[in-house]
Amino acid sequence: MKEELYLDFDLAHCDNIPKLLDEYVHYINGQRLDAALDYKSPIQCRTESGS
Repeated sequence: MKEELYLDFDLAHCDNIPKLLDEYVHYINGQRLDAALDYKSPIQCRTESGS
């Protein structure tokens, strides 16, 4: 997580860490595709499974 925040979300130049973490959680749950979930986001997987 720290490496992704540093590289993809520019943690080194961030002045609002809580906002950055909120954006990161939104990205992980809603946009990032996961191979273990058949290349779907966690939200997409839950929606399709009806959970």
